[in-house]
Amino acid sequence: MIRLVPVLLLALTACSTGQPSGPKFEDADPCALLASGDAGQLSGSPTRTDRSCDFPFDSLTVRLTLLSAKYADESQKLLSDGGYGGVIDGGQVGESDDRPVTSKCVDSSGEVTCDAVVEVRDGQLIGLKVLQRSHDLNVVGQVTQGLAAKAFGRLPK
Repeated sequence: MIRLVPVLLLALTACSTGQPSGPKFEDADPCALLASGDAGQLSGSPTRTDRSCDFPFDSLTVRLTLLSAKYADESQKLLSDGGYGGVIDGGQVGESDDRPVTSKCVDSSGEVTCDAVVEVRDGQLIGLKVLQRSHDLNVVGQVTQGLAAKAFGRLPK
C-alpha cells in the first residue's frame, strides 16, 4: 500500500498541472467582449442581463450572449430557416484556429436583423443578434461575422 502512494501523487500532480489557470468561458464577462470602434462608436453603456450584454453602437445594436449548448443544435435552428454556415478566423498566428459560425439575416421594413452563433469549444457558444436600419443583408451579415470574430478573440483562452 505504501508503494502505491507515490504513484497516486504523481498521477494527481499530472492531472492538476494540465489544467489551464486563469479566467474561463464560464467566468467571461459578456460586456467585455465588444468595444467602442468594433461597429462604430458606442452611443451608451453596454447593459448586462445574466449571460448577455446589449451594446448600443451608433448605427446598430448588438446583443451578445454566452451560451452553454450544442453548436449543431443552435446552428440547425438558423440553417433550417434559411441561414448559412461559414468560419471566422480564430486569431491564433501560425495555427488554424478557425471557428464555425452560422448566421441568418432577414430584412423587415428597412431593418435587418442577423442572428449568429459561433462555436468557442464543445458546448460553449457565442450568440449574436445584430439589428441595423438597412436593406443590405450581406453588409449586415459581414458586420455580424466581424463582431463574432472580435468577441471570440477577446474570450479568455
